Amino acid sequence: MALIGTVQLMDDLNTSVTKRYEMEATTLAQAAIDMGVLAADLLAVTELGIVSVTYSIKDTAEASSPASGSNVDTGATFRLRLDSGKVASHKVPGFPQSKVGGNRAIDPADVDVAAYFANFETAGAFKLSDGETVDVVLSGTYDV
Repeated sequence: MALIGTVQLMDDLNTSVTKRYEMEATTLAQAAIDMGVLAADLLAVTELGIVSVTYSIKDTAEASSPASGSNVDTGATFRLRLDSGKVASHKVPGFPQSKVGGNRAIDPADVDVAAYFANFETAGAFKLSDGETVDVVLSGTYDV
């Protein structure tokens, strides 16, 4: 798998744009070296400044087919209490209507909902946007 480097550039008016580069590198260390060379060359042909570079890998190992009747325009919004004590929202696109109860409510104790959010708890492998973890799922609502 090749790495992808996304460079965020900014002008003097604080307007940003991104440029995506598919790289030959297969390790993050090599990608950073290669991007350093490209960045120097890029700065020689642009007046913009580089804000940051984000590296990613396109992974199709988990690819799957959509369920019949699935719809990206519907989803769910969950209210979460975080380890910091804050309450935050987390959206899940294409949430199955079969898991929705009366008044568009979603049971936070549903086995699949609980398993999903366990990934964001202290022992999980993922964090939310500010590096926080989920203490409890307070509620869920189906969005249409």
